[in-house]
Amino acid sequence: MCGIYGIAKSPTPYTGRQLKVVKKVLRDIAIDSETRGSHSSGIAKVGANTRIYKSLLPSSKFVDTKEYNQSVKSLKDESYILLGHTRYATEGAIVKSNAHPFRVGDVVGAHNGCVYNIEEMQGKLDKQCPVDSQLIFKAINDKDNIQEAVQDFDSDFALSFVKKNPMVLHLCRESNRPLCIAYVPEYKTLFYASESAFIEDALFNAGIKNVDVYSLNKNTLYSFDVSKFDDIKTNVEKSLFDYTSRVYQWKLNSYPKSTPITYSWSSTSNQTELEFDDDVDDWQNDWKNQESIELAQMTGTHPNSWFYEKKEDAWFHVNPDTGEISSEETMFDRLWGDDTWIKEESEIDNAS
Repeated sequence: MCGIYGIAKSPTPYTGRQLKVVKKVLRDIAIDSETRGSHSSGIAKVGANTRIYKSLLPSSKFVDTKEYNQSVKSLKDESYILLGHTRYATEGAIVKSNAHPFRVGDVVGAHNGCVYNIEEMQGKLDKQCPVDSQLIFKAINDKDNIQEAVQDFDSDFALSFVKKNPMVLHLCRESNRPLCIAYVPEYKTLFYASESAFIEDALFNAGIKNVDVYSLNKNTLYSFDVSKFDDIKTNVEKSLFDYTSRVYQWKLNSYPKSTPITYSWSSTSNQTELEFDDDVDDWQNDWKNQESIELAQMTGTHPNSWFYEKKEDAWFHVNPDTGEISSEETMFDRLWGDDTWIKEESEIDNAS
């Protein structure tokens, strides 16, 4: 799982106080987003001088870098949109070049999700990519509209991107990935993040009250033109598109105690879809189920073997055969390890 977050603001300049508050809100959202991935971080400032900054630091440390702070300062008079990302690597080595956001043609974007038809997309789009997400943005760049682009997808996705016009932020998701927004009329500013709690906590800590956080509808492209932001609403344009999300069927096989329990998942067309309700309260009630499904998918385990410890604000796995409890970090270390990634990173650094 990865996290996407960011901001879009009106061309109306911030006051000094407003900029200070906005910086605090975005910083808190970025730090909270680390829980969705800590392999790398990145942010793109979009404007007349679009720049993308990437780092192998987790976002809690990335927010203290010169590059991150330069991006946020650009909101004062240079940029109107920032695209942030925290990565949990599923395809491609953990090296700086593979961190999001990506620029592909006229598109700058960040992706939360996985691509399952990589070879097929590479053939259709005539592009080889070290990271599967780049194929998503290649399709968006090459097609005239989102409906044509998603026809190439077999993917879970929540997307944030800008295409050609640096004043229009596009956001969309399918049913398996969350994406939430909040508009602060006083600041003529939109915040977005993968989890509603990230935005809620950040706004509360900054003293911003009476602002609703919404979950975006699935299969809808939201296009936010910052020149149309006013002191009431964003005047967003919505474009519906047809997309059939993957449906995950989780099976727990029963074996005698002496035989290890195994897990598997498959995609079928006759299962009930696991989806987020468009009502924010319902979505918040379901987020733990979705998180456990994502963790299980990435680790080859079963969703019911994961539990969330609220006091520690962390996820843990229970081995159903031995009863051993392991942290999320421990489970990922066992699967991925660190030596291979460190080696690949150093090889690339030495070659450059």
